[in-house]
Amino acid sequence: MIKAILFDLDGVLVDSEPVNVEAGLRSFKEQGIRLTGSERKLIIGRHPADYPKIFDKRFDAKRIVKQHSFHYNRLYARTAKPLPYAKAFVHAVISRGFKTALVTASEKGVVAMALKKIRLGRVFDRFVTFEDCKKRKPAPDVYLLAAKRLRMRPKECVVVEDSIVGVEAARRAGMKCIAVTNSFPASKLRKADLIVKNLNDKRIWRLIDFSQKSF
Repeated sequence: MIKAILFDLDGVLVDSEPVNVEAGLRSFKEQGIRLTGSERKLIIGRHPADYPKIFDKRFDAKRIVKQHSFHYNRLYARTAKPLPYAKAFVHAVISRGFKTALVTASEKGVVAMALKKIRLGRVFDRFVTFEDCKKRKPAPDVYLLAAKRLRMRPKECVVVEDSIVGVEAARRAGMKCIAVTNSFPASKLRKADLIVKNLNDKRIWRLIDFSQKSF
């Protein structure tokens, strides 16, 4: 029986993946590196601290992280916005008695800024942020930690994701996964248990075996 819903932040609740990618592009450009179209896709859902693992390029990793944070915060404040149905879905989940956790590669400061901007405040029961795990997605650690903090077993959790690495992390954690096509096409998210265009899809409630009613 599903008892908890674990939410990714960027690309699921907040339309901020374009901000993340643009911040990365600007950071690399300032070091004289221009990413190709295929390389840009590798940034989606990833923290700049992971760039050394992703790219076979020479660059100052610490400087990239610092530059990315600078650009991200400036762009985020101007352009990030809640995704359609995200707030309604979160409140629907809570009203139906599910426990919730926000699981993200973003730092605590960014999370606080995001939740204030989309007016979701302190609605989540638990948080897992960049500071909490050395191994990030696609490793399952972040989702396993979230389940532990909620005192739930992995099979009692459903993850809501938008990225390839996020879906992989959920699957490796032994959890069901709902993928929203906000950042990748359905063909790239096929490992998820359910793929939807938005969080108003009634099939979500059938998957979590609770309610088929719209909200």
